[in-house]
Amino acid sequence: MSRREKFGRQKRVNRNRKLKRFSAVIVLLLAGGFIGLHVYFQSHFKWTRINDVNVSGLTVAQATKKLNQSQIDQNGQYLVVKKSRIKLDTDDVKQLFKRRSSMSMLAAKQMNAQTEVSNRDYQYRIRTLLPKFEKQIDQLNLTRKPTVDSTIKLTNGKVTVKKGVQGTELDKASMIKAFKKQAKDNLVISVKMKKQVAASPNSSLIKSRQRALQKRLNNTVTLTTYNKPFTFTAKKWLTNGKVTANGHYKFETTKLTNWVAKFANKVDTLGKSFTITKPKTVRVASGGTYGWKINQAALSKALIHNLTRKKPQNINLKNYVSGTGYGDRGAGKTYVAVDLSNLQEYVYKDGRLKAKIPIMSGTLTGGNATPTGAYFIMYKQRHATLRGKNSDGSKYASPVGYWEPVTLSGVGLHDSPWQPSSVYGNPSARSEYHSHGCLNNPPSQMPKVWQYTNTNEPVVIYK
Repeated sequence: MSRREKFGRQKRVNRNRKLKRFSAVIVLLLAGGFIGLHVYFQSHFKWTRINDVNVSGLTVAQATKKLNQSQIDQNGQYLVVKKSRIKLDTDDVKQLFKRRSSMSMLAAKQMNAQTEVSNRDYQYRIRTLLPKFEKQIDQLNLTRKPTVDSTIKLTNGKVTVKKGVQGTELDKASMIKAFKKQAKDNLVISVKMKKQVAASPNSSLIKSRQRALQKRLNNTVTLTTYNKPFTFTAKKWLTNGKVTANGHYKFETTKLTNWVAKFANKVDTLGKSFTITKPKTVRVASGGTYGWKINQAALSKALIHNLTRKKPQNINLKNYVSGTGYGDRGAGKTYVAVDLSNLQEYVYKDGRLKAKIPIMSGTLTGGNATPTGAYFIMYKQRHATLRGKNSDGSKYASPVGYWEPVTLSGVGLHDSPWQPSSVYGNPSARSEYHSHGCLNNPPSQMPKVWQYTNTNEPVVIYK
């Protein structure tokens, strides 16, 4: 081997020795660093953020202090609720430290510190801070551009969709929901300022509402009445309207309400005149309390509600009327007819005359006049005392065995044991023996009236 070769060989040996020594030093440094880091992170947080606060390299005590003193960096993205902070306990942070210590230190870990929120603090947040938070959102939205969802409209029976407008206003409902969630266990309530997102014409929300409206327009509702049913189809009666922002329906209802008004005018009997045929054909004057009428607003609302609901229900007219005698176009076949001119009383049941009774009434005119018109028996009472004032102002108290009032002012059918038998059915005796407006029946005949009459039965009084 030449001298030159020996020199080259020695040079390579020396270089290898240096590399080995350098590698050994690097290994020792890495090992030392790892051991050092391991020892250091036995008491310090690895790369960690808690509640968006950087606590990397801090001890539990240092991290607790920083968390309790730090202010969340809003950057215009959060609404931090004042006076909502609850101090964090060292033990709470220590639990997070233990969890973090068992994890890899390569990646930063985002953690949330939570503590027990007392019922008192929770109620304070909900009752006191939440209304202020809502007001704050409203105030911010005053200067922001409104967001308008795509609109579903019904025009002349055709469903169309108008594209909405994306604005900058905050999504109040979503932010309130976040507030309530944080109020349960967050140290400080800090809600991200979420913008209201406009639903596009092709969004699943608008499409589902559009399909729902189309389906609703095929709804049918049957109105059962006293004599025949009426069937309504939504697309025929509700031809114009829209779907509101919360998914409800708002329709032009004039067509339907006009039908209800016309129908009510045709069938209502309360306050209207009508004809009886027994004991003779008599046109009964309008007025009185007997009869029934449709509650037009309630019926219209019920029809509209059921025509647009997911599962429509049929309705019965009897649930939307007031008064007495529903279904009758007059007095029916069971009633009491009172002929004031001849002072005769006729009791009919199912069209058959059960009693014809001579009576005494009040005067035909003046303060003691018996009212004419169609009334009904309000209730029946045995052994009552009728009280009032005489024409001279003195008071009276008259005991009766049978009492069937027909007006709130105290007019009714009753026995009158104080009347001479000769006055019943005798118009010439009325000037002296008239009642205060009531229909006086002979004591011997009043039990028949009681037997064949019922509460709510019509009493038709005419001259």
